[in-house]
Amino acid sequence: MEYPDLSPYEYYEFPLPMRNVGWLGPSFIPRPPAPDVDPRPLRAASRARSNVMLGWHDCPWCPGTTAPHDGNGEYHYYAHDGEVYAAPVMLLHYVEVHGYRPPEQFLQALRVPGELPWDDRAERLATLLFDPSEDVPLRAAGIVDLASWKHPRTIDVLLRAAHDPQLVDAGVDIGRALALLPYDVPADDLPELVRWGFDLQRTNDGANP
Repeated sequence: MEYPDLSPYEYYEFPLPMRNVGWLGPSFIPRPPAPDVDPRPLRAASRARSNVMLGWHDCPWCPGTTAPHDGNGEYHYYAHDGEVYAAPVMLLHYVEVHGYRPPEQFLQALRVPGELPWDDRAERLATLLFDPSEDVPLRAAGIVDLASWKHPRTIDVLLRAAHDPQLVDAGVDIGRALALLPYDVPADDLPELVRWGFDLQRTNDGANP
């Protein structure tokens, strides 16, 4: 799959408009990493995987068995100016190994300091999560993304979702989102699937500081 940078995201149904970044294909020519692209802000912002599916995507520019089997899911990046960017999880590899340079608009968004204030995007995801008139997969699509807002409202929403019987199949994502927040979470009181997702995210964070 190859999508032009900053084109509208259409790969999966998602409750918010997003722009594509890093969906590379045959037209991309690998080159040495750009010295003026600091990968640290990108790496720091790339913790919460969304749209995790079965199967893997190998890097097409790595030879044979050296290709990293890490191509499962997406990263969603929420900018202070209201934009949302969607990238494959291979984005970090493309930048650090193959010299891909993301669009400057996206890089600038990563450099803006400070936490996101609770905004219309967060309210949309939170409201949709508990809307019984919508299909559960769409309701649950933004659960991990809610952790982009390090806000007390977020933990209230996720703890409510953790005990919602209609969202039981989304328990792993709820747990992962809770683990991404800078709050003490009573993990022992969480349902089993939520607790499993919580522990999984904490383990992954420990392995990738």
